[in-house]
Amino acid sequence: MSRVNIKNLNMERLLIKYQYLVSILFILHLQFWGCSYFQTATYPEPILIENNEQVYIRYEFAEKRIIGSIEESKYSPEAFIFAIFHKGALDAPIVQKMFFPGDILEFMVAENHLNAAPDGNVAVLKPIGEDLQQEEVTFAYSDEDLIILPPFKLHKVPYMYEQQYIRLAEEFTDSVRQDSGGVGVAGLVEGLQIAKYATRGPERNVVTEMDSISIHAIPDEESIKVFIFSTPDEAELYIDGQIRGKTPLGILDMSVGEHEFELVKENFAPLKKTLDIQPSERAKIEFRMNRLNVLHFITKEEGLKFVVDDEHEWWEKNIKLHVEDGEHTLKVYKRSRLMDEWVLNSDWNTRMEYSLPDTIAATADST
Repeated sequence: MSRVNIKNLNMERLLIKYQYLVSILFILHLQFWGCSYFQTATYPEPILIENNEQVYIRYEFAEKRIIGSIEESKYSPEAFIFAIFHKGALDAPIVQKMFFPGDILEFMVAENHLNAAPDGNVAVLKPIGEDLQQEEVTFAYSDEDLIILPPFKLHKVPYMYEQQYIRLAEEFTDSVRQDSGGVGVAGLVEGLQIAKYATRGPERNVVTEMDSISIHAIPDEESIKVFIFSTPDEAELYIDGQIRGKTPLGILDMSVGEHEFELVKENFAPLKKTLDIQPSERAKIEFRMNRLNVLHFITKEEGLKFVVDDEHEWWEKNIKLHVEDGEHTLKVYKRSRLMDEWVLNSDWNTRMEYSLPDTIAATADST
């Protein structure tokens, strides 16, 4: 082999080695700067919405049958309005209805709507016609299912008498207080005045004043039936750290008091709530889980730090994040200086290619 051929062969080998070395250095350079063509980082934890209220509790209570009666008299009113009030809230009847002579004065009232203070409830009878005055009797909450009121006695309207609780409209229609009976996480009965922390157990019938709000009757049950639902269903349910099965699920003997509920389902944000289960006949708990969307975030900008919800941060230029469905904030920093701010609405799997606005980019380059 001639010297020229050997020399050419050596040059070719050196050129191949040089090209190989340059390729390796180029790949390392691109990987160091997070080039999207080579690798995609994954953020290590899901980005969730804090204090996301996704639970509703509805309690069901036993009903009390309340029966009133009218003593025989010489008066013959055309009709009666019969109503039940809390003694401390005489401007808002728990329930009221029109009755006619011969009707039975009767109501069915959920036990938690009654006042548990001694003589904390007022039954009011308003006769219509013959100028008869309004009659009132007080009564106490009872553990019995039937409450029989003292009989009403009809009287003519005196010249002066106390302000009446019921005022007739021009056209009276039957009305029953339409409360959902639902109790929120804070323990407030919707639509009713109620103490924020209700008295339980033997002390429930003790007169207690909290900002002049009357205490409602609370059952004494130590455990209740709880039915748990979720949207979507088939979520794994943990109660106090113990797996109990998949939703929907019924628990027949859950103790009253605080319990930690956790729901887990693939492609959905995990949901964890501590709930204070109240005494009642039964409770229905509904959880709503949000989707966990994949956000593929890409940028060609150099030296930027990205922060979501003031907590989750990264420097990578190509990254996938698992983001709970909903509204999030994205802040962009360069050398600890806030350069840009966005509102992210994560509502489905998406790809986001970010670049600084031109005016901001020019300012960043000048600094």
